[in-house]
Amino acid sequence: MMRRWARAAVVAVALIAVSCGGSETTETTASITDPPQINRWVTVGGIEVPIGTTDGPRGGEWEPFAGFSHTPQGAALAAITQSVQLSTASDRNWPTILAGVAAPGEGRDLYAAHRGLVEISGTDPEMVPTIVGYTIADYSDTAATVDVVQRFSDDSLASSTTEVVWTDSDWRLHLPSDDTATITALDAVPSELVNLEETRK
Repeated sequence: MMRRWARAAVVAVALIAVSCGGSETTETTASITDPPQINRWVTVGGIEVPIGTTDGPRGGEWEPFAGFSHTPQGAALAAITQSVQLSTASDRNWPTILAGVAAPGEGRDLYAAHRGLVEISGTDPEMVPTIVGYTIADYSDTAATVDVVQRFSDDSLASSTTEVVWTDSDWRLHLPSDDTATITALDAVPSELVNLEETRK
């Protein structure tokens, strides 16, 4: 069990460790526990991510996800989709994805320096997580902290913490400025979970 969890943790850590011009959507007073309306799920680097009906994103696997609503729902979808897109980007496309989904700063520079030193050949199907949902630990008009809950092939659960900031009229990843990553093993899904699994068709 510990070996399986270790493999699962690698993916979760990768998602948070790598944890564009956008929408003009008017700000709302939506609750952080209100779920986004999901239009469809798409596969990015072997991982399914949700695409909102009105909260974003637009773009595709090879184009940086952008165009999120200035709401908690938009922030959550940015945290999920942009983290997956960046962590699974190919050796050829990661510079374009990084520039489009991450806010400028020390964290983005650190990521670029480290990513340029490694080669990624693809995603191991046995380690691919399923996005269960999320909770929002903190939210303001300028920043949000989103805990993304994931389930792995051995039914273990983990929550990875991703920060996003509102810049240039869109949400973008605020990458950590050191080598640490935040991941928490879970015994069960949080009671305040915004469940996204039921939106899969």
